[in-house]
This record gives sequence, C-alpha cells and structure tokens, in this order.
Amino acid sequence: MIVVSVISILSAIVFPQYRRTLVLAEASTSILETVSFAEQCSVAHKSGLSTVLEPPSGGSLNCDNTSASLISSRPWSGDASGVLCLGQPATVNHRQARITVEADGSMLCEFLP
Repeated sequence: MIVVSVISILSAIVFPQYRRTLVLAEASTSILETVSFAEQCSVAHKSGLSTVLEPPSGGSLNCDNTSASLISSRPWSGDASGVLCLGQPATVNHRQARITVEADGSMLCEFLP
C-alpha cells in the first residue's frame, strides 16, 4: 500500500514536469527550424537573388528583395512560455511563431495564439 501511494505521489509531481519538457522541446525545435528558413530567406534578400523555400508550415515561399516574407512555424501543443524566438519570449497562450523577413534582410519574430 505504501509503495502504491509513493508511486502515485511521484507520478502526480513528475508527469506534469515531463509533459512541459516535451512541449518546450517541441516549441524549440519548431522555432529553430523556422529561424533556419528565415535565415536562408534573409540571405536571398540581402544578396538580391531570388530563391524558393518550402517552410515548415507548408507551401512554398518566394524570397526576393522586393517585399517582406512571412514564415510560420509548425504549431506546438501546449504552454511553451519562456521559449525565445529572435529574443522575443513566448507566453502561455502562444502556440506558433511567425518570422517576418523584411526586404532589407532584417528579421522579426512574433508569436501567435
């Protein structure tokens, strides 16, 4: 009986922390993947060469220096508050990141619900 109670108490404490760690890993991976695509797009903007990318959110994206490009990440499943995207922290309600690559190659990250 004591063993069962100890296991249930540990699972009540450990499982939520484990789940949060999984969500943080999922969000971080998604953001890093998106930043990688945004960097490729930024290089295309700065060099003046056009390139077509297939970002993680699907579809294709033409990166050239004529207009800003929006690159969305894959959504994640839960609270990833504190995860950073280009210096911007996510909060509890954020489930996706979007990076804007301006025509001059500069990048800005924002989080979406």
